[in-house]
Amino acid sequence: MMRRALIAVLCGVSLLTAGPSATAETGPRDESLDFRFPAADLMRIPETNTYVAVGASVPGKKLPYTKVEFSGGTFQRRGAVDGDAWDGVTFPAGYWARPDSPLWTPALFAHQEDGRVVYYVFYSAALPGSEPAGQAKHCIGYATSLRATGGFVANADPLFCPDRGWAIDADVSRGQGEVWLTLRNGAWTQDRVTALGAAKLDFDRSRHVRRIPEADAKKLIDNANLEWTHHNSPSDDVLTIENPNAVRIDGDWYLFYSGNNWYANRYSTGVAYCGTALTDNRCTPMAEQRAYFSYEPDPEGEPRFRPGLPDKFRKKNLPGNKRGPGAFNAFQAPDGSWWASWNYITDASPLPQEDPSPERQSRIGRLTKTGSGATAEFSVSW
Repeated sequence: MMRRALIAVLCGVSLLTAGPSATAETGPRDESLDFRFPAADLMRIPETNTYVAVGASVPGKKLPYTKVEFSGGTFQRRGAVDGDAWDGVTFPAGYWARPDSPLWTPALFAHQEDGRVVYYVFYSAALPGSEPAGQAKHCIGYATSLRATGGFVANADPLFCPDRGWAIDADVSRGQGEVWLTLRNGAWTQDRVTALGAAKLDFDRSRHVRRIPEADAKKLIDNANLEWTHHNSPSDDVLTIENPNAVRIDGDWYLFYSGNNWYANRYSTGVAYCGTALTDNRCTPMAEQRAYFSYEPDPEGEPRFRPGLPDKFRKKNLPGNKRGPGAFNAFQAPDGSWWASWNYITDASPLPQEDPSPERQSRIGRLTKTGSGATAEFSVSW
């Protein structure tokens, strides 16, 4: 979930970036109109062409947001942060997390209740304790508001918090007449292998979601046999898959997820086919043993652009070919077209051995699917 990347920006890494050369960049190489925060999640304000993008905490803003408009068949690109949706948040007595905890991979969701729209933000935060926030156990909680960009009231109890391990990387989607939460559940980590899963959300009363029992979370995929997620991973770290995003397209469920080490050029995006019902079967990785979207190394470029996954572990890249593409999140525009957001390591960030906390920003592109089922093909265009 870009957790240590978040630590980097909270320690004051610059939010302004430069390209690899002195000349001005244009098109998808240009980073100036990208979201100035990692892990962007976009939600449509109901019955409008306005979307709100929220992201993980950055210096001075716990829940940064940027509004973008869909017009003329495309999304406006804006490099400004419009504000902090966490300003003035209300914490109830006995709040489960640290009130000052940074928020990881938030997901904004609009839900119709009693003739009105209630906005939910789902997030990961640190439990109370003496450890630094970045090292403390994290669980998933939520807050609600009648506005998408402020006035949130946090729920007193966590939504999902396993007895063993962390729970992070919440995302929310609709399908099969239900609302689903996808997550990375640390209770499933075994022998360094990590796993992702999903659970139905039960909106049992106004501005409230029933707490999810551990048994209700169903495992969708693990990375025991996903070699690209293991490549060059340090032996003292887990083998990482994270940031699950489940979407139902043309009657089929697909799972986008991140893999490998968040701080490295080799961090990439995978896609899995989950069938017509999200939790009835395990999801099957597509593209065999290759990351679906990854960075294509530049062997003739500056040193920081040379490393990456080898050819045998890569299928295709994304517009701009930025390093370490992850936190891929698919969503629909008002005209029914599909789009995606993802984050990346900025061109100005050095190699991890020079700075273990690279800066990440987020961007959006048009997502296209051809074919169907497990043999469908995805591509992203600028």
